[in-house]
Amino acid sequence: MNSATTSNYAFTNWMSANTAIDVLPLYKLSLPGTHNAGCDWKASYALIPGAHWVACQHKSFYDQLLNGARALDLRLTYQNSGMELNKFRFQHNGFLSSRSLVHLITDIERFLSEYPDEFIVLDFHEMKDGDRPFDFAWFNHMLIKLLGNRIIPASNSGLNLQQLKSISRTQRILIHAPQHHELDHKYFNPKLHHQWIGTQTPSASDLQKFIATTMSSPPFRYAPWSLSATSYAALGGPVDIHTELDRWFDPANSDWLQNCNVVNVDFFEETRLVAFCISTNLSKARRG
Repeated sequence: MNSATTSNYAFTNWMSANTAIDVLPLYKLSLPGTHNAGCDWKASYALIPGAHWVACQHKSFYDQLLNGARALDLRLTYQNSGMELNKFRFQHNGFLSSRSLVHLITDIERFLSEYPDEFIVLDFHEMKDGDRPFDFAWFNHMLIKLLGNRIIPASNSGLNLQQLKSISRTQRILIHAPQHHELDHKYFNPKLHHQWIGTQTPSASDLQKFIATTMSSPPFRYAPWSLSATSYAALGGPVDIHTELDRWFDPANSDWLQNCNVVNVDFFEETRLVAFCISTNLSKARRG
């Protein structure tokens, strides 16, 4: 299937609409992801530095999922201000978003109640101290209490989608997080291995070279991992490079997506990444 054909697919339920991919486990799928998912233009930020330095997405978690994202890159900090779960705030390089853990849980519940056979990878990439130490025990307790019936047990993380569906009608979320003794390892998988260029302000050209090098020898074939395909400018913050991303990841131009698990991008909705992932996953399923 070519990219022109996949552009006609509805992205809201692209996984359940393409049952051929059920023969694959999540770590073998090519999953469209949102970098810094909790920092979007619909949230609010302090006047300094301002949203343009912090926001990496256009809309909320729910809208990201509606538009086809299936992996969310999540960076939390713990703040003394706020009530209960609002103490867990999303951040970008230490700058706070108004989004909190409440928004994430509410949006996921809403989405999965509407599209119960879609799968979501939650990558808690950072869990940082804020104005007080990160409360891992309370985070663990509340996430399991509120989302426990939807979490895929870590022991089942290698099963394919068909097997996961046969085991449970509700378990659709795979969680990765930094290892900590207060996180229940029955629910939390180890931190997702992350491929990042390693510089704060990479140009699109620098990023292309980095991805090409990574794809020449992909880090994993039988384990989950994520690729950060993002650019940041010292004078303007996150850069919209959807034209470049669409050219690089189009299956007609390269086999990069064939070797990827999670691809995290900024301003996700402007790219054609979901269509490309659908096409690639159908190809992977045919190959077995």
